[in-house]
Amino acid sequence: MTALTVAVLLLYAAGAVVAGSRWLPGAAWTLRAPRTAIAIWLAGGASIVGAVVTAGVALAVPCLPATLTLTGFRTCLDGMWAQYSTPGGALAAGLGSLLVVAVLGRIAWCTAAALADGRQRRARHDEVLTMVARPGPDGVRIIEDDQPAVYCLPGRRQIVLTTGAMRCLKGRQLDAVLAHERAHLTGRHHLLLTVSRALQTAFPWARFFGLAASQVGELVEVAADDAATRREHRLTLAGALLAVAAAGTPAGALGAGGTADAQRVRRLIDPPGRLSRTEWALTSATLAATSLFAIAAPATAFITVVYCFT
Repeated sequence: MTALTVAVLLLYAAGAVVAGSRWLPGAAWTLRAPRTAIAIWLAGGASIVGAVVTAGVALAVPCLPATLTLTGFRTCLDGMWAQYSTPGGALAAGLGSLLVVAVLGRIAWCTAAALADGRQRRARHDEVLTMVARPGPDGVRIIEDDQPAVYCLPGRRQIVLTTGAMRCLKGRQLDAVLAHERAHLTGRHHLLLTVSRALQTAFPWARFFGLAASQVGELVEVAADDAATRREHRLTLAGALLAVAAAGTPAGALGAGGTADAQRVRRLIDPPGRLSRTEWALTSATLAATSLFAIAAPATAFITVVYCFT
């Protein structure tokens, strides 16, 4: 039973990596429902990692007591010793333990490193802003620079605006890009980017995680565009993005202009229709399935190894 569960979990992980890498990047509906697409990418990554880790746990721990009694623990200890004392059982337990430690350790290390690096970059940038920026309206910080740029510093919850941007943004365009940046801050998009990029760094050989990091990076911008268009007109935001399109975004920041590609501007000028009922049902089912499996995988492994009844 344990071998079958491990096989199913690993097959699911491999199948999800292949299917997600082929299906999700080319799906046209993602631009019509960016938040749902982000959730599917992240839930898919969580379910893949969860399946691999729980497969390792099932190999490393052959049984657990069904009841918390002394007799139950003794029975399970006898069963575990019987498996570990055989060459095959010891090898399976060793491989399972190595898999769990390697995967979780790699994720923890890369996530911590990404968080620390982002925090340090934003702190250094904030120190520079303290010396060169002046306060503007609504908490915006303004720096003297002819290059039009607008960006936010997540974690610091600050929006930075150059004097060049103030000169080139006309009418309500400034309000539109500020709404875009506030959507980044409110949605904590930097955390979504950190998680997706940490998984990419942890498993660079798995194409799914590289695609997920790229797609999430693009989709958070689309989601921020949608949030901004609830306050300002789409064409106003499109004009503002074109005005600041040449601006770069400092490391650790999120900016409206640095990623204003033609697809985003075209989407604002000619907005896509809403998802059809069939598309909405399929995307909802996909999100529910991947989220459910991310939760069900540990439960499945636990139920599988609980066979030492007293």
